[in-house]
Amino acid sequence: MRKLLSYILIFILAITSIVPFGDVSVSAAKAVTTTWPSAPDIYGKSAVLIEASTGTILFNKKCHKKMYPASITKIMTALLTIENCSLDETVVFSENAVNSLSYDDANIGCQVGEEMTVKDCLYGLMLSSANEVATALGEHIAGSIDKFTEMMNERAIQAGATDTHFANANGLHDVNHYVTAYDMAMITREASRYSLFNEIVNTTTYTIPKNNMREESFTSYQRHKMIWPTSGYYYDDIIGGKTGFTDQAGTTLVTYAERNGMTLICVVLKSSGTSVYNDTKLLLDYGFDNFSLKNISENDSRFSESDIQTLQSPFCDGTDTIYLDTASNVVVPNDADFSQLTAAVEFESSDNSFATITYNYGNRTVGSAQIMYSSTTYQDNAENATTNNDSSDEETTVSLENNTQKDKKTSFKLPGFILPVAIVLVIVILLIVLITIQRKKINRIRAMKRHRKR
Repeated sequence: MRKLLSYILIFILAITSIVPFGDVSVSAAKAVTTTWPSAPDIYGKSAVLIEASTGTILFNKKCHKKMYPASITKIMTALLTIENCSLDETVVFSENAVNSLSYDDANIGCQVGEEMTVKDCLYGLMLSSANEVATALGEHIAGSIDKFTEMMNERAIQAGATDTHFANANGLHDVNHYVTAYDMAMITREASRYSLFNEIVNTTTYTIPKNNMREESFTSYQRHKMIWPTSGYYYDDIIGGKTGFTDQAGTTLVTYAERNGMTLICVVLKSSGTSVYNDTKLLLDYGFDNFSLKNISENDSRFSESDIQTLQSPFCDGTDTIYLDTASNVVVPNDADFSQLTAAVEFESSDNSFATITYNYGNRTVGSAQIMYSSTTYQDNAENATTNNDSSDEETTVSLENNTQKDKKTSFKLPGFILPVAIVLVIVILLIVLITIQRKKINRIRAMKRHRKR
């Protein structure tokens, strides 16, 4: 029924010219010249800056080039852990997890048979970048690292990371273990939806308590310098991120921050030493200084209250309301006007939406919103009114019923699509009448010819 309703709505939209039928472009303005703010030069070989709520790419330096990620891989390991475990579950460190380390690999000295909670593991993973903890979590969740990497690759695709392939849980070098800057931004975007993840990566120190193999507590220290207030690299409004380094990957860094309601995610790959922090600061400043969010429903005049939004059918007692998702935004340069955007509509039925409208600024996609619909019936309205006034006396109840009947009569408006439909029907009827008359004439002529032959 819902699917049928969406098709009806699409048809009504088409014939009333709110938007053309099909996957089409509906420009909010004539073609205009658009300018994108000049971006800074950075040292990293590959980088991206995206706005989290829209996914809009604000800066791109070979952001789809496949690169080695090193320990920023652990963002995906943490994401799967949060989605598949309770914090109080116990992780037991296997011989494989402990002995998989090489000299100088980051670790927190876990031992075979050591038991730690998932919560303690997550802090050790993201603050100390402990490689044996990543392996232990993967084995705990999937039973083996091979199965866990399958989960990692599936989750990457779900996040929109289509040029990535994971071969382990920690990011130690493997030729078959690679990401792109854009993919890592999309994976981070997914992880940042969880308040637990944001809390962990924003922490500077965490104490792992004594356990069955650890006689003293252990303190994990945050490796990301931009999170430390006492660091010369501290960044205002930072939420968190993850560091990484291998000889093959170079220095890698993921960082995200929020300011004025806008969250930016920055990924820099194949950098060197502290240059990665300079690059990240340049890109975050570039984003916050030059771009801002605009709410779509508040700016797209085609869906304002003065336009046709409520569709009423003469064939049933009900209304269907069309509106834009009120939470959706576009991110555009500060000096850009919403009227400069062009838009394309793609029809696709979902639970309460039948289309998505995507906005472009020049040749850049800057955001999208779902076109929603809701259905109500007069009977439902009457029942709700009665239910909300159960304590009213008989006179009030009668008044409500009269008002409901009055609403039925006065709320019905002749929909805008009735006129063109009526014209089409009249034309069809006239054609049928003309064809019928013509056939009768032909039959009469044929009958007269047969009579003459006799």
